[in-house]
Amino acid sequence: MCIGHGAMGGKPNGFVQEDKPKKHIQRVSQKEFEKGDPDFIDERISTYTEKKKETFFSSLFD
Repeated sequence: MCIGHGAMGGKPNGFVQEDKPKKHIQRVSQKEFEKGDPDFIDERISTYTEKKKETFFSSLFD
């Protein structure tokens, strides 16, 4: 029979792990989940602008 390395247990070193408060995220209602938040304001700023593709000759003559 084999005995694993951690089977002996060892002596306690006095370290006591603190109990951390649980992180709680409030659940949303099913209606709000399906339809979205009516008070939501989208503050994202889109900086993407599509560049006009220039040909070699049009860049020469401009």
